[in-house]
Amino acid sequence: MSDAQARRPATKAEGTATMKILVAIANYGDTSGKFIHQLIDSYRSFSCEVDIVALSNVEKEVAEGVEVRVGLPISNPWSLPFSHRDLFAERQDDYDLFIYSEDDTLITEEHVDAFLEAQEALPEGYIAGFVRHEIDQDKNLHYSTVHASYHWEPDSVLEAGGELYAHFTNEHSAAYVLTRAQLKACIASGGFLIPPHEGRYDMLCSAATDPYTRCGFRKVVCISRLLDFSLHHLPNKYVGKIGLPKSEIDLHLQKMEHIYHQGLPSASLLNGHARVEFTHRFDRSYFTPEVKSVLRAAPASPARVLSVGCDMGRTEAALASSGHSVKAIPLDPVIAESARLRGVEILDADLSNTASSIEDASYDVVLMNLCLPYVKDPVDFLKRFRPALTESGKVIVLFWNWSCLAERKRLKAERNQFPEAVNVGDFAKSNIHRTDPAIVRSWLKQAGFQVERTAYDTAGKAAKLSKLTLGMVDPWLGLTGTILARLR
Repeated sequence: MSDAQARRPATKAEGTATMKILVAIANYGDTSGKFIHQLIDSYRSFSCEVDIVALSNVEKEVAEGVEVRVGLPISNPWSLPFSHRDLFAERQDDYDLFIYSEDDTLITEEHVDAFLEAQEALPEGYIAGFVRHEIDQDKNLHYSTVHASYHWEPDSVLEAGGELYAHFTNEHSAAYVLTRAQLKACIASGGFLIPPHEGRYDMLCSAATDPYTRCGFRKVVCISRLLDFSLHHLPNKYVGKIGLPKSEIDLHLQKMEHIYHQGLPSASLLNGHARVEFTHRFDRSYFTPEVKSVLRAAPASPARVLSVGCDMGRTEAALASSGHSVKAIPLDPVIAESARLRGVEILDADLSNTASSIEDASYDVVLMNLCLPYVKDPVDFLKRFRPALTESGKVIVLFWNWSCLAERKRLKAERNQFPEAVNVGDFAKSNIHRTDPAIVRSWLKQAGFQVERTAYDTAGKAAKLSKLTLGMVDPWLGLTGTILARLR
């Protein structure tokens, strides 16, 4: 990236005052919508020259002085955001800074100044990125970027210019900012001027993530000044549906800072990232809901429970509310803060060698919380925790039911569309094991356990059908399930 070395971005002291900025906003439909005008007003308030181009599928007037570039790259309506690629390439020598965003994500001059300051300090090859937040009726912030399998990587913290940065696995924030040098490097990489596509991100999101996922840059977010790198998603439509409140995210950030400054362990229990390029749905979720089949499998009387693979702790908190004494080994030390917030006791365990931290015969139940698909040898993993159980102890294995009809249908469709899909479930090729009930039962038997019963989780119409058939069809309807087994 010699061009990046030859031309450095403006510093914070210089700010945006001496810059010339090109902004591209994806704006689908025959009207401009109610949020894009807030974006335009924000850009027009900048202290420098800003040119705005609206990307549209139809001819329309967005606002006076705003250029409208019409045309879809391909017939798919979601391809519209990719129109900014050719625009940026054509004008790469005419501007100092390039901003792309969806038409409901607000970027202010303060965001741009923070970006420039970060780029001045970050090592070559890193791009300061953003997260998105929404605001509820009480003016509280909620980070909609944080959901599903996306999480902070505890071992990714780096210091630059007196601030701390880290990698968040969700590369999408519906917007990005690039310096001229970074744009040129993206173009030269061969991963920028490519046809519209989708993969781990859908087409809409891929348009905003390729600089990080295909062009050789690494996106990091400033965790010591997160608000300066958080963009308001103006519709506020995800509040209460996905994401976490600022108060909970602040706990994550404090833990990240403690890990860095105090040299605390940053290992994760497992690598929950499946090596699958066409979707992220096989990744281990960090925000799973309360799992009813686990609660049903737990003893009726109070028991000492060890949860292995605890994420944000909803199931563990429900077990504790039922009267059980619950301790947990988390997926990583950062998400552990969410479980603690829900009242779950987190063990001070070495996540690189968890079984060594457990006292023998100290638990009545060990819950394997969706962790077996992501360990190389599930049988060995189960054996490591046998000593933790009392003589009459039991293990509950929560598993993803790959043999249910909905999952089989989806897998078949993926295999017809993506040749790579045939590798999913082969751990050596995809970093995830297939977990049919029969496979999980086999692992338990090899590890020295005797299966007692299997239960499944159904919802909606499937739950009604389950009730009508007294559970006989559950193996074909339940997306997840639990197997209860005892020491043999």
